[in-house]
Amino acid sequence: MSYWMKSLHVLPFLYVACAQAGPLQKAFSDWQITCNNAAFCVARSFPGDKGLVMTISRHAGVDDRPLLRIDYGSAYSGELPGGTLKENLLLDQRRLTPDLKHWTVEPHHLATSNPIAIDEFLAQTLDASNLQLTFQPSATVSLRGMKAALLLMDDVQGRVNGASAWVKRGTRAQWDVPPQPTLPTLPAPLPPAAPLTHDEAAGLIDYGTWRINTDNCSLDPLRRQVSVAPLSDSKALLLMSCEAGAYNVVDLAFEVSRAPPYMSRGVTLTLPFTPPSHSDTQLELMNADFDASNGMLYTFSKGRGLGDCGVATRWQYDGKTFVLAEYAEEKTCDAWHSSDDWPTLWVSQPQSAPLSR
Repeated sequence: MSYWMKSLHVLPFLYVACAQAGPLQKAFSDWQITCNNAAFCVARSFPGDKGLVMTISRHAGVDDRPLLRIDYGSAYSGELPGGTLKENLLLDQRRLTPDLKHWTVEPHHLATSNPIAIDEFLAQTLDASNLQLTFQPSATVSLRGMKAALLLMDDVQGRVNGASAWVKRGTRAQWDVPPQPTLPTLPAPLPPAAPLTHDEAAGLIDYGTWRINTDNCSLDPLRRQVSVAPLSDSKALLLMSCEAGAYNVVDLAFEVSRAPPYMSRGVTLTLPFTPPSHSDTQLELMNADFDASNGMLYTFSKGRGLGDCGVATRWQYDGKTFVLAEYAEEKTCDAWHSSDDWPTLWVSQPQSAPLSR
């Protein structure tokens, strides 16, 4: 038995973490860690609305491609005033002067993927309290929770007690780590369906507006938005707004025959895992959008109007149902990053060749 497996029996806390080593998102004091189904993990400090954030990410397996970065300013704040990071960082109120030989150095951005440089930086900071800017004392990275987050990252990736661990390092060889889990493969995309004719679209919208049973929808039929798109040459996807809030719209989806007499079937989205923020695997269609050219259904649930937190998903249609392609979630609402950069809890690999008709 590989040593990384044996070590789990010696460490009760870590055994629990590894036993739950599927997609996860968890906060430790002022740090959040997210790991997806490929055991790729990213940990970052929060809140980010003070402008300064430290992020550490790593892939599973031997080819771990680590990355450590410190950023001042975000997509929401834009460029912030002040001096350069390399000359103005304090570690527990003392000037921090890291060796930046193997770093990318920009005025408000420091990053390195060099394992030795990362080890050296973590040796200085793992047991410290905070990073701070000399010219902006409120711009602080609390280091409380970083060590626990990186310990969990090591455990999820099977590095504990090995030479590649960041926190609980041991004598096990650098290469003696479990491989990255195999990614699920998406169904091959279907060939593009024939576009809906004007009559088809008009008939389906009328059917969706007045004749589909929507007794549980709070929106008046006159206020509902109905959209239709081709799924195949015989079926269409009908999306209808059902409930509306300040910045989210709950949609209903139906697979409908393209020609009368219309036959419809409700579409449900079932996740292959239970996200930390959910109690089950059923996902509501929030702000749904369908791209008929590639058979992808998108959902985007905002945690607040700014759009800096929430859930974003992609689903591939396989001819019968929608299969999860990607699930990203950011539960910390701190004006740090938009949905394009939210950490993923589920990823997949596509099939390249479309099915022939």
